[in-house]
Amino acid sequence: MLIWDVLSRRRSEEEWQLAGAVNAPDLEMAMLLTRETHFRHGEARDYALRRRGEEEIHPCPDPTGIGGVIDRAYRRSEGYAGVGAKLKRVHGEMASRGLVIEGTRPGARRSEEEAAHG
Repeated sequence: MLIWDVLSRRRSEEEWQLAGAVNAPDLEMAMLLTRETHFRHGEARDYALRRRGEEEIHPCPDPTGIGGVIDRAYRRSEGYAGVGAKLKRVHGEMASRGLVIEGTRPGARRSEEEAAHG
């Protein structure tokens, strides 16, 4: 996985400020993860990503829509409508890239074996 620095700025004439980081295999997935984990509340005007250790900055194509939720609907249960469908869509995208691990989790398998023997 690559580490992508998340950059933001409140005005276009300002310098980019480090706002966090995401781990992702490529720029497209980093943009998606940034959308889901940063800037829901519209803290800044512009957003960009930079692969850690590199100088090239990749501005987000639609900075006004990166967060999606700016009306504080996340504070109410109806703000989470459609999350299951979104998770299925992200899982499908990751599966198409070969990034999904199939099978039971290691801890779950061990518990089943212990239950059978104990």
